[in-house]
Amino acid sequence: MSRRVESASRTGFTLIELLVVIAIIGVLVALIMPAVQSAREAANRTQCINNLKQLGLAGQEYHDSYGTFPAGWYCDQINDTNCIGTLAQSYMWNGLTGLFLKLEQGNLYNSVNFTMPTNDISNITGVRMTMNLFVCPSNRRAVTTASTNTTNTVAKLGPSDYRGNMASGFVPGITPTYTGNTTDATNTVDSSGNPVLGIFDNGLTYMDSGVSIADVTDGTSNTVMIGETLTGTWAEANSCCVRTTVDRTINRPIQISGQNYYTYWMSKHPGCVNFLKCDGSVSTVTNQINKLVLVKMMTRNGGEALSSDQIK
Repeated sequence: MSRRVESASRTGFTLIELLVVIAIIGVLVALIMPAVQSAREAANRTQCINNLKQLGLAGQEYHDSYGTFPAGWYCDQINDTNCIGTLAQSYMWNGLTGLFLKLEQGNLYNSVNFTMPTNDISNITGVRMTMNLFVCPSNRRAVTTASTNTTNTVAKLGPSDYRGNMASGFVPGITPTYTGNTTDATNTVDSSGNPVLGIFDNGLTYMDSGVSIADVTDGTSNTVMIGETLTGTWAEANSCCVRTTVDRTINRPIQISGQNYYTYWMSKHPGCVNFLKCDGSVSTVTNQINKLVLVKMMTRNGGEALSSDQIK
């Protein structure tokens, strides 16, 4: 008896067909990815703006409580001789810590011993804490960052992507020469060696400053309180502030002797930086802004007139 075996026909893709499908998928992914990345960056930028607005609300509450905005950094002018004639040092306290109680960070505030330097052993735990509010998601994740002080007994400190507006400009009639001081890369000397010829107190946040709304005669909606940067910590005073000058460009590092310092107004947002104003509003400034306009935005009582068209 014979059997008749019928082989079932098999269907499937050929190699060429598979390659075509893979190529089509690759093209679709290539088309979709920029839109996905753009949406992600838009969300990150929105979160960053929200961080600044929360800092602005905290600043307003601080002003309501004490009659002034918080200082740029704190220095014991009675017992610390470094308070005179120098810039902020890493062992001094950043003025952002003054906002802790207004940001519902009472536990962190109580864990830090502000009577001792940032690098004191008693602060080894507190200064390592990370707050999402101080971190722009476009720049980095909310993890601890290396300390900027090589002599610090603490290995890492909590990061901050925001710095206060210290001042703008140089002392009139004096051309500064950078010394390469890594403390915000702004220390300057003249030919005779006299230190610190920059202006450090015509903004909002400088050493032990106590600027009130009444002092902001240029208008709270025209004057910057805090802006974005890429490096820094919330504890150390040398991460506190930025001095704005016409020889610098936002989103570009300060170059001194061939070395880059990422301590100026900078962000990971494409072509722009966000700034918190004294009235609590947030403005986005592009890389193309007139540098003279940016300088005017930093002075609290310079008597300059600014229009909304200029601030962009």
